[in-house]
Amino acid sequence: RKYWVKTEHVSQVKHMILQHLPVFQIRQDLLSGDSQMTNSAYFDNSQLEMYHGRLEKRPQAIALRIRWYGLGDPELAFIERKTHKESWKGEISVKERFTLPPDMVI
Repeated sequence: RKYWVKTEHVSQVKHMILQHLPVFQIRQDLLSGDSQMTNSAYFDNSQLEMYHGRLEKRPQAIALRIRWYGLGDPELAFIERKTHKESWKGEISVKERFTLPPDMVI
């Protein structure tokens, strides 16, 4: 699951989490300190079909997003497509991604 945290509450939420879990960073060279910023912008239509499909875990539901890491302007952006598969059938969800220079995205 994913949750939205208001910027003014980030420190408080981090404090509560750190009391129970170790810190995980994907790449320690991207950000010093105890956390790493992950930025995601999702694509969808006005009916939010992709959002509802993923929320309801419909077979073949897709999430399409742009993702970059760190603070400030990105040095590299990823275009990602995640396709939900039925785990009870032994299928594994698929994440496909490729990189774009940020000047082509932002």
